[in-house]
Amino acid sequence: MVKLTAKCPRCGEQFPCEPPPDGQVACPRCGARLRLAAAQAASPEALLGQTLGPYEVLEIVGRGTMGAVYKAQHQSLGRVCALKVLPQGFARDPSFVERFRREGRAAAAINHPSVIQVFDVGQDKGYSFIVMEYVEGRTLSDQLRLDGPLPPDTALSLMKQTAAALVAAHSLGIVHRDIKPGNILITTSGTIKVADFGLAKRSGVDVDVTAPGSRLGTPLYMPPEVAEGRPADARSDLYSLGATFYYALAGHPPFDAQSTAAVMVKILSEQPPPLDTEAPQAPPALRGIIHRLLAKDPAKRFQTAQEVLDALEGRQAPPRQRRAPAPPKLPAAQAPPPPPQGIGGDWEARLRRAMARRRRRLVLAVLLGVLAIAGIIVLILVLRK
Repeated sequence: MVKLTAKCPRCGEQFPCEPPPDGQVACPRCGARLRLAAAQAASPEALLGQTLGPYEVLEIVGRGTMGAVYKAQHQSLGRVCALKVLPQGFARDPSFVERFRREGRAAAAINHPSVIQVFDVGQDKGYSFIVMEYVEGRTLSDQLRLDGPLPPDTALSLMKQTAAALVAAHSLGIVHRDIKPGNILITTSGTIKVADFGLAKRSGVDVDVTAPGSRLGTPLYMPPEVAEGRPADARSDLYSLGATFYYALAGHPPFDAQSTAAVMVKILSEQPPPLDTEAPQAPPALRGIIHRLLAKDPAKRFQTAQEVLDALEGRQAPPRQRRAPAPPKLPAAQAPPPPPQGIGGDWEARLRRAMARRRRRLVLAVLLGVLAIAGIIVLILVLRK
């Protein structure tokens, strides 16, 4: 039987209990009768050694706001898998159940080697759970916390794989909405698996079960448009991708502060410290790609994950060259004569030589005129004598 940990609101006593048939338990200290919904504070450890459907729960491998993840084994097939289990307290909220089931539907629709594969979605003993492939390894968050920033070549390889996973998801109209280091699993072979589609939404298909005005995703990697309460789209995932790998190269997120509110203010109003100084070891092209992903205006980012992948693999088209400004038009009186027709070569040099010849002929004509006048004067003086 699943063990729960209850806390009495009257005397503060904490005590283990089993789920009672009538939904009520009695405090062993003061005798108060407590409804299970109010007393329940089930710990993830309570499921260890238990079964959910045909799966035996073996150990805890992760915890999150949407439930714990367990290593489990199918009892008849012997297949090891991972179970993500929604806490029973959340199961009473239809919006949480819908979000949880939506995660299963979204992830199951994606068939890509860099996305965690989903096998099944089930319910048992009051728990909702998702059955996924079990991945040996650790999260990018754990690796960065333990080993520090990644070498540029490693960061580039992991970023390419994550971008490829987003290409697959976005091609199905699925936006992840929570890309972050904690949701990128690095296997023992060095490949990645994108996990936790708990906030994922398929455009035009799934309903939005989040409360009005709520924010989606993790603040450190939240795009500005989501921080402002605007809808997330594929370009929002690209911002989070850039923020994640900014952290992977620099060793810290692009924006950080003591409170969530302060982080969101920075996201909306400040520019991240340049990677030129924060991660000078990274290639300039990679630094430029990440800074473009972090643009405040979604229209100034890459527009698709495929564009990001192309840029990371060096297939990005060169930027358009700006046309040189046209020279100002001279007034008609100052406009140079057109080049001679049918003559190759440097027409300007030819023009200069022609004008020099004209000047020489003019000087010669003047000299001849002067000499002619002088001859006439001499002739007149001789005749008068």
